[in-house]
Amino acid sequence: MNPPKVSVIMNCFNGEQYLREALDSIFCQTYENWEIIFWDNASTDDTQQIATSYDSRLKYFRSEINTPLGPARNRALEKATATYVAFLDSDDIYLPYALQKQAGLMESGEYGLVYAGMIIVDENGKEKERSKLRYNSGYIFDNLLRRYDIPMCSVMIRRSVIDGEGLRFVENLEYCPDYNLFMKIAAQHKIGVIHEPVYKYRRVPGSLSRKMLHLVSKEHRQTLDELEELYPDAVRSCGDAMIAARLKHKFYDAINYINMENYQAARSALKPVIGCRWEYLVIYLILFLPVPKAWLLRILNR
Repeated sequence: MNPPKVSVIMNCFNGEQYLREALDSIFCQTYENWEIIFWDNASTDDTQQIATSYDSRLKYFRSEINTPLGPARNRALEKATATYVAFLDSDDIYLPYALQKQAGLMESGEYGLVYAGMIIVDENGKEKERSKLRYNSGYIFDNLLRRYDIPMCSVMIRRSVIDGEGLRFVENLEYCPDYNLFMKIAAQHKIGVIHEPVYKYRRVPGSLSRKMLHLVSKEHRQTLDELEELYPDAVRSCGDAMIAARLKHKFYDAINYINMENYQAARSALKPVIGCRWEYLVIYLILFLPVPKAWLLRILNR
């Protein structure tokens, strides 16, 4: 019997620099039953020429206008035909066994979603560090509320879960549409965790995520509000974790102020919650010191 088919969604906007390496890493997978749903988000570089140079396993689609990532991923999802859906960004790299590991865990249990570790590399592909996942497979909604650790491109979703529940990426979210969707799945389903890395995440200077830190607190609040509305029983069962998640709004506000190099505002954001977690108190005290912004952000993002 053929293994279940996997649709690998790749959204790309002007990604020519690393695109061929990313696509080659899918074509080199030990798992053979896959398709690539390639969504060109109105690129103006050589993205189209590179993507269409591959065989028919890559299905190329192009948007007439550039859209935020949430709508782009939803349009790509509409084109996917497989049992499982995975994601790879155009500047990241699958390790050869990624789909084999992900699909294998999916087949071993009734998981709504599985995720794995990652290797962080620089713009030249040199390894910088490896993620350390905190949880084991199971119902881990409570844990993820307290500390979320799902790397986007390590994820595989059971298509029947999102279709059956009408779930998609929320399109008014610019920074964390993935967090919103994955937490909704975790509220109702077992989550599979693979502790070893399955892909390389390329961290480059001037990343888009750094430019959108002002959105984190607002979008995090929206996600928690939606979880309380849609899954009240799940939320009530882990009330302390939801309280801890709500406290993080102040932490995210502080990160944004640190990024703006406004340490006084960052201290003011943290001050109301420094008695709730020792980490918030430590950060608050550090902010009285003349420490570099880059060092602080690197520590806080661990």
